[in-house]
Amino acid sequence: MSVLATKPKFLYPHARQFPFDEVAEKIVKALEKRNWKVPGINVEFDTYGSGEAKYQLVRYIEGDDFKLFFCRTQDTLDSRWCDTAAVHEIYIPKQILSVFADESGPTYYLYVGDNWDEDKNWFMNSTKVNSKLNKEPRRYLLYRGNTYKQRAKCLVHDNDLGREYAPRCNEPRTINLDKKFKEFKDWLEEHVLKYILTFPEADIIESPIAEKELTPYNGPWPLVFSTCDGKNAERMIKCKENPEQLLPEERFVRLNHSGRVVPLDINSKIKFPEIAYEGFYWCDVNQNITPKSSLDEISSDARGWSIAYSMYIVALKLKFSNDVYVIDNATFYEERKKIFEAIAPRNRLTDEELDNCYAARGATIVPITDYKGNYKEPLVLIERELDFDEVEWISKVKN
Repeated sequence: MSVLATKPKFLYPHARQFPFDEVAEKIVKALEKRNWKVPGINVEFDTYGSGEAKYQLVRYIEGDDFKLFFCRTQDTLDSRWCDTAAVHEIYIPKQILSVFADESGPTYYLYVGDNWDEDKNWFMNSTKVNSKLNKEPRRYLLYRGNTYKQRAKCLVHDNDLGREYAPRCNEPRTINLDKKFKEFKDWLEEHVLKYILTFPEADIIESPIAEKELTPYNGPWPLVFSTCDGKNAERMIKCKENPEQLLPEERFVRLNHSGRVVPLDINSKIKFPEIAYEGFYWCDVNQNITPKSSLDEISSDARGWSIAYSMYIVALKLKFSNDVYVIDNATFYEERKKIFEAIAPRNRLTDEELDNCYAARGATIVPITDYKGNYKEPLVLIERELDFDEVEWISKVKN
């Protein structure tokens, strides 16, 4: 079975570290019994893991005046992954509470603005850091436990060296943690769980994420080529015939990662698909590459950043087109040449000019199933895990 078809194990919140953990679990299970469809409540899922060890969980539950974010470690799953299905942040009207598995913190935000209807979306969804320093309106106060591996008895206001606003008049200087925990627990029971339970359970419980449909590979290149280091070459050779020699979470091919098509902090007016932000295995499509080829025969963008760690050439015979893309690598260099001609005699690009080069290349990314065969320098980008039987051959490069 392909790692692409591995069915993830669903993780429920089961921790009992904090008083509201149990009600968080009840909310998740009550929503599941209603196929995650309750009016006014949106549920977002996440899947993570590797190889044949995949995991699925609820990441967000959100309504008009609340949000639960599940991202707290509650268990160890295998040699690589932890169970992060416990609730980490709770948003209720005018309050946010964050708790941590190591008992550090907690962190608490209290709304103190004067127009909740106008500020609600901002308070529930924004990053709140150094508001006084940044001359932002006085809309919240920050409280911390400031402990590590030992739960604080109360949370103390933290103005962060004068960078946050301080309490005024009757606004609290400290927060009793036990009372605050109970307040959040009671609110979730009264306003979320009780509401969900008013709706009937489904007759048939459906999986929240549909099974992935596998598309057989139909690209124009029988083989594509990348590189790997000695450790992963040895691992592939060893497990190509019998992947069970590895732990389930290790049963996938690792190549050298050449990174993103465009950087995350790019600043360009050139539009490109968001998929270009992701990380890929980059592959050359030159069909003249053989087990006797040198690294110089592989595109520098496809072989990775450091030749020192790319001592093996890997030929891939892809089984599926899922999460496989094509870019025209020539557009980066063509855009760069055009900019240099326009700015002569200046011989150094600004950050924005370089970003335009990345963006021009990013604009060419298409699924391999949509590729028309018209790129000057096509490179194949793979965003998924690879099976060992997709490795056609591995060749050590001569020094």
